[in-house]
Amino acid sequence: MARPSATTLESECTAEERTLLMETLKNSAFSGAHLEIGTAAGGTLKEMMGQYAPDARPDFFVIDPLTYYPDQENIITRNLISAGIDPNLVTFWKGVTQDFIDPARASGQMFDFVFIDGDHRHYYVTVDLQWADCVTKGGVIALHDHGAAFPGVGWAIDTFLAHNPDFKIEARAGSLTILRRIAVTKRPAVTAADLRHARRVHLMFRWKRSLKKRLGLR
Repeated sequence: MARPSATTLESECTAEERTLLMETLKNSAFSGAHLEIGTAAGGTLKEMMGQYAPDARPDFFVIDPLTYYPDQENIITRNLISAGIDPNLVTFWKGVTQDFIDPARASGQMFDFVFIDGDHRHYYVTVDLQWADCVTKGGVIALHDHGAAFPGVGWAIDTFLAHNPDFKIEARAGSLTILRRIAVTKRPAVTAADLRHARRVHLMFRWKRSLKKRLGLR
């Protein structure tokens, strides 16, 4: 069954979360590229792009497998057009982070803003946090669904911050967390060891959840 956003074309963020997100963009005065990971119907993307005057809008990139629901690509296109935004102004990378992170690093691609709202499981959020290597000093990583419903997001954020003093939590609203980059060091934000650890935790969590389900426990 398709998510409601496929019909409503609205953001899957709450009004409170969108307010913080848009205020962050407005107050930061970014000019560098923006990246959204997981776009659903493009509702949040449409609002973020709308924060900028057409002649001063940064480059926008989107990573998404475009399999969230049927006809997702056309739904996003129609949604952007409804807001007077040319879909051709967005660079769509069809796939997941692992398909694009290494070429982006090699090319020196940098982003002022990264919005992570893809797969919310422990390992995959950690994978997406590799984009921290491509965030400029003063730039932002925003993560959606940081809350009890998706424990993998909170775990990934806490683990990431424990290893990356370059980033600090700047604000939270609902399940949206804003991380600001305050310094730049040479250490990769997410190492191969971090990814292996995240995969182990992810598998353990999945096993425990499956066991509870079989035992009839919540």
